[in-house]
Amino acid sequence: MLRINRIKIMIDTDGGEYGFDEKFTAGLNFIASYNNTCGKSSIISGIYYCLGFEEIIGGQGEKILTAAYKSDLKDGKDIYNVLQSKLMIEISNGEDIITVYRTAKMENRKSKLITVFYSEMDKIEEKQTEYEDMYVHSRNSAVNEKGFHSFLEKFLNLSLPIVPTSDDDNRKLYLQLLFSGIFIEQKRGWADLFSAMPYLGIKESKKRIVEYIIGLETVSNERKKNELSKVENEIRREWKKVISDMFAETTRAGCNLRGVPLEPEILEKNFERGIHVLKDTDQFLDEYINALKNEYCQLTAVTPKIIDNYDKIEFELEETEKCIDSLREEQSEARRELMHENLAIQKLQNELETIKADIVNNVDAKKLQDLGSTIGSEVLQGVCPVCHQRIQDTLLPQQNMYAYMSIEENIKHLNAQKDMYDFAIKGHKQKKKELDDLIETLMGKTNTLCRLAKTLRSDINSVDENISESVVYKKFELDKEIQDLEDYNLFITNQMGKLDKLSERWKEYLVEKEKLPKSRFTKNDTDKLSELRDNFVRNLREYSYTSVSSLDKIEISKDTYLPVVENFDMKFESSASDNIRAIWAFTMALMQTSMEKGGNHVNMLIFDEPDQHSIVMKDLQKFFDSIIALKEKSQVILGITVRDKDTEVAISKLKKDDYHMIHIGEKAFVKKNEVFRI
Repeated sequence: MLRINRIKIMIDTDGGEYGFDEKFTAGLNFIASYNNTCGKSSIISGIYYCLGFEEIIGGQGEKILTAAYKSDLKDGKDIYNVLQSKLMIEISNGEDIITVYRTAKMENRKSKLITVFYSEMDKIEEKQTEYEDMYVHSRNSAVNEKGFHSFLEKFLNLSLPIVPTSDDDNRKLYLQLLFSGIFIEQKRGWADLFSAMPYLGIKESKKRIVEYIIGLETVSNERKKNELSKVENEIRREWKKVISDMFAETTRAGCNLRGVPLEPEILEKNFERGIHVLKDTDQFLDEYINALKNEYCQLTAVTPKIIDNYDKIEFELEETEKCIDSLREEQSEARRELMHENLAIQKLQNELETIKADIVNNVDAKKLQDLGSTIGSEVLQGVCPVCHQRIQDTLLPQQNMYAYMSIEENIKHLNAQKDMYDFAIKGHKQKKKELDDLIETLMGKTNTLCRLAKTLRSDINSVDENISESVVYKKFELDKEIQDLEDYNLFITNQMGKLDKLSERWKEYLVEKEKLPKSRFTKNDTDKLSELRDNFVRNLREYSYTSVSSLDKIEISKDTYLPVVENFDMKFESSASDNIRAIWAFTMALMQTSMEKGGNHVNMLIFDEPDQHSIVMKDLQKFFDSIIALKEKSQVILGITVRDKDTEVAISKLKKDDYHMIHIGEKAFVKKNEVFRI
């Protein structure tokens, strides 16, 4: 709920202090003047400005305000320079009252700074009154604690949804967008429904506003879908990381993995039994480790003297040297392949850079061509910038001539080539990484065998009774390999534990996903859309809308939530005056439906000059009556020019207790201590 209790505007000039200070009530409020240029819209703009909603008028900051706030103020025949201007607005959410202070022109204070006093306007100078500085129209002002719109959202007890953006992201729905369906501005607001809505990058923003105001459950459902989508992506990302780490460690350990679930799934109890780790020999890792331990025990059981192992040492040296030669041959082959991959990558990258340059040239040429330029570009002179051949100027087949591509076709073709080269480079880089890993593994094995060969030769050349260095070395290497493999085995076990936890989260995600409604609209949503349509049509009938032969043809689109006639925008059927009636009717219907069905409307409206296009006064009277019928459940402020007798008569027919009149006379901003009487 939002109630504007009071607005106070203070403008210091070199001719004295001017200003405006008026209170508002619940129900219908008029800000009236006899002429259009008395400053009525300046007051309403001041309300928007104080709340940080000036984007509805067409921009940010004080630049959207009239000259009276910024440069010069006219008083009769006198024109005074504006030295300083500031605005204060007292608002309520039905329980608490605050006063918002913002300057339009002041030395050493930027217009983006807003001060919130936690009191009524008359009490802001009292010692016990707390206040806080905030900012508006700055990065994250809609979400950060010190952002004024973040504060205002909480103060008004709103909970704005996270909605899709045009850049495929998700952000909070902005208050400026919401209030563009609540505050109807004079200059742009009467062109169409939500026509003054600022562009803030929210996808289908009109649709988002309607569904939020009337409280469609599609909002929460989409929010839940977005939240679940984030959960899904997070689980997939973590799952992929666990699997990637497992395979990376497996490669370093010289092992192979089988049965690993590459994508998230609900894993069975003891699923790890289906995951097998094998060594290069296709032997299960546990068996391989046991074999190493047995070999280690055998080496430990005997006294490692050369005389006891001489023949065996010679045979082992011979076999070791064969393995070393084989590994070195594998390294050489891998390095040759790696060199070819590096050359291929370099060649592809060079060609890709050429293609990128050609794309830039073609795009620039197309841009210049679209602008009407005929200077400098080969394409514009009928020459292809890639092959430098003459481009045909006829569609007829010509003998002994090639048909060259147009500039648009060139761009499309070059982009396709770029994608192809990107894909090829990615493939070669992956192959290069695999070869780098292979070479590193082969080098490690070769170095180990070279050290073993060295100790074997040392044993052969030593005294028979000496301790065998090769046996000692082999024991050391066996012990190290056993320890490394057991550490690797423990790592794999821990990773499987992570997969088990991710599997539980995946199950929870699937459960929540299944809870989402299968149908797009719940029964409550259908009822609310039906109520919106009924309120809208009832208002149209009340306001004498006649552009459609039968109001029964009017529906609320299930795609846009906006009124349509036979699936076409209602605006195309409406005359200028009926378009105004439609804006009255729909804006009112949104608030009425929210009240009746428990939506999120703040139950407050502003219409600046609703009597557009010479609207018939009896219809304006009906418009007033529909507002009064809501009584104190809402607050509606109408800026209106009483320029003819009909308007004056329409207002005079209202009961005095049914509205509050603020008549600004010939000028909105009066000199301090100057009293204006009607």
